[in-house]
Amino acid sequence: MEFGDVVLVLLYMRGSPAWQVLADGSSNVERTIVADWSANGEDVDLLYPLLQPLRKTVEARQMAPLLELIDRIDPDEVPLPQVFGAVLDQVSGAVGKGGGGFYTPRAITGLASGLLEPAQSDRVLDPCCKTGGFLAAIADRLIGQGEAVERLTVAISDYSGRSCALAYLNLRLRGVVPQVLPRAAESLPSGAPESRYDVVTANPPFNLSNWSGDRGLGGWWRYGAPPAHNSNFAWLQYIFASLNPGGRAAVVMPYGAGLSENTQERNIRAAMLDDGVVSAVIALPGQMFPGTDIPVALWLLRRSLAGPPEEVLFVDATEMGSVQQRPRRTLSGADIDKIVETYRGWREHRIDTVAGFAAAVPLERIRSDGYRLNPRVYVTPLNEAPDLQTRARQVDELTQRLDRLAEQAARLDRTIEAHLKELSL
Repeated sequence: MEFGDVVLVLLYMRGSPAWQVLADGSSNVERTIVADWSANGEDVDLLYPLLQPLRKTVEARQMAPLLELIDRIDPDEVPLPQVFGAVLDQVSGAVGKGGGGFYTPRAITGLASGLLEPAQSDRVLDPCCKTGGFLAAIADRLIGQGEAVERLTVAISDYSGRSCALAYLNLRLRGVVPQVLPRAAESLPSGAPESRYDVVTANPPFNLSNWSGDRGLGGWWRYGAPPAHNSNFAWLQYIFASLNPGGRAAVVMPYGAGLSENTQERNIRAAMLDDGVVSAVIALPGQMFPGTDIPVALWLLRRSLAGPPEEVLFVDATEMGSVQQRPRRTLSGADIDKIVETYRGWREHRIDTVAGFAAAVPLERIRSDGYRLNPRVYVTPLNEAPDLQTRARQVDELTQRLDRLAEQAARLDRTIEAHLKELSL
């Protein structure tokens, strides 16, 4: 993982005017990088968690060949943000058990970005940013729409200084300058942040015990004090409290959070549902995170300007996706588009039920079921035999689309893969 951090720092520097000073091999690497950050007005303290791996690489005399390899990457040929993301994928796969605490798969961050429909004018927060995946996906979405992101207001925080540093690099490569907030360990127990945001994303650590430290449950909790032994509903309330009126959030939660019978958690969940906070719950496929098989769901929260909605959308996406790199599963672009379009159609009152996939459930029924948020219960299985002609046409259309996309991506993928092999990642 430390070697991967060095690669990520150098990839970031590859796009800097100071790169040529590094590439000629005659300068002190650490001093050059720190000087570059200072000259650009960056907070050098933020970089410190990544400097120790740099020193070790220099001491092991591995820096010169690494600089040579990265110098071969042409930013005009292959975008540095994509290479940076590919290296993050490889580093997260090597982390092993617990890797989900370091990294959020790009399929999930891309899905959240599509569901939240961010705008250039939005204020955006990720209070547990990991390596900045959610915010990078938001920036990429806006860039893809032709929007300028240089003035996008973004704030990040995390338990780990290393994560904040990597998230900062990830976003700066895209032209976004994030504000770094106090560590999550300091802010979460307060119950509410100092500022409010239009869009909030998070993949907080699941089931974190002793999350409030020695301060007890002194925060202000709109829907009830969370249990001291589990942070899940502290995060959900904190994120909701972070929203401006009309704001929306996407939060990764363990599947069990929607079913918990702990009295405090059940009461908080009930209060949030009765207040119209929970817009949708999407059950995601298993094996998406490196090193963990915990089933997860994506909760969509809204601070509505209108009255509380009378129903919640449930999506069962557990059968979607495919295994592209064992044992990890991922969602395709078509999978993500289907989920996003279903949610948008429901919000626009065009879609109510998609057999075997989604169902809008009245709040009254959820109350009668004990406020349990279980998409697999509410989504009706698809039992009827498929229309073979229709299915053949759909498969043919999808195959043609995939062929076009594969042709467009093949050259870029080969270039990135070649660089990763040279970097031994």
